[in-house]
Amino acid sequence: MFTEFRVPLLKEKTAAQELTLNLAARYADYNGATGGVLAYNGGLEYAPIEGLRFRAGHRARGACTQPRRPVRGAGAELRSGTARSVLIRQPRQRFADARGQLRGGGEFPRTITTSTRRRSRSSAAAIPELKEETSDSFTRRPSCGSRRFLQGFSLSADYFDINIDDVITAPDGAGHHERLLRRAGPEQPVLRPVHAQTVRASARNGEAAHQIIQGSLQQLSLNYASSTARGVDIEAGYSHQLGEVGKLSTRLVWTHMLQRDDFLNPAAPGDADQVLLELGDPKDAFNLSTDFAMGRLTIGYQLRYIGKQVLNFYEDTFSVQGNPPQNQDYADVRYYGAVLYHDIRAAYDITDKVNAYLGVDNATNRIPPFGLTGTGAGSGIYEAKGRFAYAGVKVAF
Repeated sequence: MFTEFRVPLLKEKTAAQELTLNLAARYADYNGATGGVLAYNGGLEYAPIEGLRFRAGHRARGACTQPRRPVRGAGAELRSGTARSVLIRQPRQRFADARGQLRGGGEFPRTITTSTRRRSRSSAAAIPELKEETSDSFTRRPSCGSRRFLQGFSLSADYFDINIDDVITAPDGAGHHERLLRRAGPEQPVLRPVHAQTVRASARNGEAAHQIIQGSLQQLSLNYASSTARGVDIEAGYSHQLGEVGKLSTRLVWTHMLQRDDFLNPAAPGDADQVLLELGDPKDAFNLSTDFAMGRLTIGYQLRYIGKQVLNFYEDTFSVQGNPPQNQDYADVRYYGAVLYHDIRAAYDITDKVNAYLGVDNATNRIPPFGLTGTGAGSGIYEAKGRFAYAGVKVAF
């Protein structure tokens, strides 16, 4: 069940054209350890004068997802004492969802994509011990427009700060292998043995090597991780009638990320795994679109920018939390360079119900850098195909 309130506090007063309180709450009852979950949000809208508005909001929510996974392909050999725990990274769509809810479901530039660092094939099985994931989100938004500033101009800026706790995640076989060898980590099990024997030893180059037997472990999803994201979304628009010549409209949507970290190691919950600037998560991205309408003809242009991103993991070549780079010689170059896409289109209203259009997307024929396909995890941020031309007719009945 849910409820929403919009309470006007002040209206058309000195230094307060509007002051409104927004409140909402939702309660859901889940099975298992989750039980009842309350999600709520609150916010204030304040307009001191016409055309200038400030908004601030806070949202807390819970959701229960993610079944346990049996470990597949856990037979990769790791040397004793040198294994590095690698954890499955959770889908990044959580942040896109949270940002959309903060802004009332508005559109966002696609700078946060759904992807995972590693993925295991699985058969779903419910875990009754799982609790809901919880998140706290905060946003501030000043906006302005109207004749008092610049006729036809609008500007809004959102600062968002999203924290998700009790993220449902699980380590892979490498992480469990390290704990088997070192007897380290928390008391809470993260992988359950299916057979009595899980590790076997073998000789390799005169040293003892260890291997997890294929199919001997069942991977469990648990509430032990957390994630955080901070950034700024800016949207600006301008529309102006150029006499009898036509009407010019332009719109800019820009995202600047300040922080994007996952905390996925149960043995060291304060150690950040930096996602920002890794493939799929650039620091900056924007779309700039312009349309010029002359009677029945409209000509449009769109510029899309994707900022640079590092090859492989950020920790490979840069220091995180004072730790030295983990693999500084990973590659001769450090970044996938910034990319620009240019789209051109034209449309003509033959009649009030018939519209003909044509255009070219990615006019400069940019392909994903360094052999990326544009379809894999992270690389989906790039155009998978090169130049693409299209034409068509739209008829309204």
